[in-house]
Amino acid sequence: MDTSGTSIVSIVGDLLVLVLFVSCGVRMLPAARPFPWPAAAFAVVIGVPSLLQPLVPQIARSLARDPHATLAQGQWWRIVTALLAQDGGEAAAIFNLVVLAVALAFGTWIWGPWLAIVFYLVPSIVLNLLAVAWNRPGGGSSFADDGLIFSVFALALLFGTRDAARGSARSTVSVRVLAAAAVVVAVVLVVTGDAHGVAMLVGLALGLGAGWGLRRPGRGRRGMPVATP
Repeated sequence: MDTSGTSIVSIVGDLLVLVLFVSCGVRMLPAARPFPWPAAAFAVVIGVPSLLQPLVPQIARSLARDPHATLAQGQWWRIVTALLAQDGGEAAAIFNLVVLAVALAFGTWIWGPWLAIVFYLVPSIVLNLLAVAWNRPGGGSSFADDGLIFSVFALALLFGTRDAARGSARSTVSVRVLAAAAVVVAVVLVVTGDAHGVAMLVGLALGLGAGWGLRRPGRGRRGMPVATP
């Protein structure tokens, strides 16, 4: 599996997914939208080392995913810290930080802050573990972004735009079509050997699992879509 995300298929697929996500997400936002502190916190925690990398290369060497150092030297922290080491250059780092802010802001408003953090971190950890098995060095926040984005698509597929805060059902068909189109993109990426497609499907599975539990009466959370009986 390619983890670089530099192929034409990967770039076009990621951009298409981002457009679909924003189009879908704005239709799912609850009425109450508090300040998305996870987006701000992660933008700082990930952004500072990412933007300093060109000036301090040691940051990437210390934090990035390194299969040999992980397996032979027991440096398993790299599975987590790879999130802080962008491997696509400064322009890619800035783009990834913008996507991070958008994904975490929408994810916070739709899932709530704590679930948004879980659905951000878990796909990154899973994919970095797989990347070690595939012997792919590197790093970046794209796996985390993709996972959280697709957890939101999962809610769109399950519930459309049903909003517990306002008790209304809006254009359910449109968001489901947008989410389904994004899933098609993820499958295409997997078929073409792009690991980002795997991260997308991991996020989708997490979102479907969590969202399905909300179908039971009384399981809805403030600002999260729930199905009616």
